[in-house]
Amino acid sequence: MGIYDLTKAISKISDLLSEKVKDTNQVIEENLITEETSIIRDIASHLINSGGKRIRPLLTLAVSKLFDYQGDKDIFLAAAIEYIHSATLLHDDVIDRSPKRRGLKTANIIWTNKYSVLVGDFLFSRAFQLMVRTQSLRVMKTLSDASAIISEGEILQVGIEKKLDASKEDYLKVIKGKTSALFSAACQAGAEITEASDPHIEALRKYGECIGTSFQLIDDLLDYLGNENQMGKNKGNDFFEKKITLPIIHAYQKSAKAEKTLIKEIFQKPKSDHLDFNNFLEILENKKSLLYTKDQAAMWTERSISALGIIESSEIKTLMIRLAEETLDRVS
Repeated sequence: MGIYDLTKAISKISDLLSEKVKDTNQVIEENLITEETSIIRDIASHLINSGGKRIRPLLTLAVSKLFDYQGDKDIFLAAAIEYIHSATLLHDDVIDRSPKRRGLKTANIIWTNKYSVLVGDFLFSRAFQLMVRTQSLRVMKTLSDASAIISEGEILQVGIEKKLDASKEDYLKVIKGKTSALFSAACQAGAEITEASDPHIEALRKYGECIGTSFQLIDDLLDYLGNENQMGKNKGNDFFEKKITLPIIHAYQKSAKAEKTLIKEIFQKPKSDHLDFNNFLEILENKKSLLYTKDQAAMWTERSISALGIIESSEIKTLMIRLAEETLDRVS
């Protein structure tokens, strides 16, 4: 496989589902409008229209297409998924004090933390209003459960801050909440509004969970190896924010006592500099921690593709497999 930025598979899926994508975007825009508080649309639009891939709602539409769904519930569901994702990003940027996302100043920097948190809450509320329009208790349970897992994941991430001896299992629990829960729910719910069987719904749930895990692990990797212009964020963000990710966990576990002491000194500094970052990057490379992270992502990608084994062959299935492959080799 070559190097991708995810645009190939996403573009082809978007073209195949162009009418559905157009209708979903319209629902997203229309539900940002409020008579009393125009700032909601300003803040939400700043994030939602800032060039994100919208991969999660696209997966919802793609999964519904797998089972030849003909109604409009997939549109409301896809819009709800995008709102939940956007709400979590607004909250994340406040928690992390992030100055930049997708190459632009974050909403909390422009409009303050208070407004960012409140607009995030508004988007969660809108998401649940859209869920109701699916008229499916099963779908509402799937997305409600996912929202709870997302919150738990954020709390778990705070719990392992600067915890260098965290285990891979600890971090996979964080990823489940941080990323894979919404990928999983987007695919599962997309199947639940169709006449898909329970085994097929479970297969799509697993596909989403696995592709989401791979997606986050590559995010961890790009924090150390990525191109800032392509990523739209500063290289080393996780490092400077002292976030514990899989490359760090692996390097610490593989280090001798003296190296562990050095890593501790770097992470205990009130503020690290680029020299610290370069020194730590050298440790990661010596311990092959970046290669290990890529291998772990590849394993989850293989699992996501394997999960689709029971799904009947189709153009959309082929593109979903390609999307999983390109997720592994993305550069942004």
